[in-house]
Amino acid sequence: MKTYEYIVVGGGPAGIFSAIYAGNLGIKTAILEKKNKIGKKILISGSGQCNITHTGEVKEFLTKYGNHGKFLRTAIYKYSPKDLQKFFKDNGLELLPREDGKIFPKTKRSVDVVELLYTLCKKFNVDIIEECEVLTIKHKNNFTLNTTLGNFVSKNILLSTGGVTYPQTGSDGQGYSLAKNLGHKIIKPKPCLTPVYIKDFPFTNLAGISFKNISISIFDETKKNNESKGDILFTHKNLSGPGILDNSRYIKKGNKISFNFIDTTLEQFKENFIKYTNDHGKNLTKTFLNTYNLPERFIKHILFVAEISECLKISSLNKKIRDNLGKLLIDYQYEITKLDGIDVGMATNGGINLKEIDSKTMESKLIKGLYFGGEIMDIDGDTGGYNIQAAISTGILAARNIKIVNDRK
Repeated sequence: MKTYEYIVVGGGPAGIFSAIYAGNLGIKTAILEKKNKIGKKILISGSGQCNITHTGEVKEFLTKYGNHGKFLRTAIYKYSPKDLQKFFKDNGLELLPREDGKIFPKTKRSVDVVELLYTLCKKFNVDIIEECEVLTIKHKNNFTLNTTLGNFVSKNILLSTGGVTYPQTGSDGQGYSLAKNLGHKIIKPKPCLTPVYIKDFPFTNLAGISFKNISISIFDETKKNNESKGDILFTHKNLSGPGILDNSRYIKKGNKISFNFIDTTLEQFKENFIKYTNDHGKNLTKTFLNTYNLPERFIKHILFVAEISECLKISSLNKKIRDNLGKLLIDYQYEITKLDGIDVGMATNGGINLKEIDSKTMESKLIKGLYFGGEIMDIDGDTGGYNIQAAISTGILAARNIKIVNDRK
């Protein structure tokens, strides 16, 4: 039986940074990782280049987590994106932002991030115990962790085992069972930051076409659940792009989704149509659609769906056909059949109920000395480095508040 002052269960970004912070304070710390290496999810972040955070002030950051940004307020203010960039620079690995705001290591190698974290764990005497699966956790005065490598004991533990997506990295949902056995409630997890499938997918021949910053609306029956703007991409089988990925947290099978491809209202479209017809009635309908700077392939697709010949003059369209064309461009609703699975979703929506966690410390409100960090909680951010930043910030906040620290103050 091995005893530590702080045991971190799960070697992802939340767990590693929390352990490094605690180790730097001289706290006897261990990371228990079920896989053969820590940092596996870091390695695949940003397609192997490690999109570790994003530009922007904290206030803006907090808008990137759906309805749960308020919960992260203390964590991200106390350890901000600027703090994270300074951390890497001070340790010899500079981060650089791209034009889209995503921040990567200057080397564009996620392996460099993981190697640095290994080095820092060693420097601060953090024991990294890999291929060590935690089977059960029991709590009396201390926590006793029964693992495949024997029993471990600690006064303080951090559960940072991730969600359910990319299970090959170790995020297979096991942490939920551990937390549930300790009395915590779990919001049903599902993949998010994932492509979306719609019924009778009509855009197969438009694969590769993208739209920048268009309005996206999600409906549950007749009620609009969410409306936002973002970039979308047609693939050969589904809808993707940042606007789709970010909205996937609000989506479930049976919902409907609509797009405003021309950034105007139906009424304004009708007015524009009538004015253009009066001024240029002999022009083709597709010439009118070109005034909205739409891709040529998309215009041909819309005309086909609207049953309008490409050779038809705009003056030949009656009111019914005109209104149908406007609806296809502005608010046509597509039925959602499914979201992509756990092997594709980049994050998890759902997890430990935030009502049972103190947002100022990341400590359980049910059991003293039990902390949570990262994606195991019911937190998910937009694409672009927001999830790794939240994981790191919550992991560090937990380490700041573990009881041994308070005892030494």
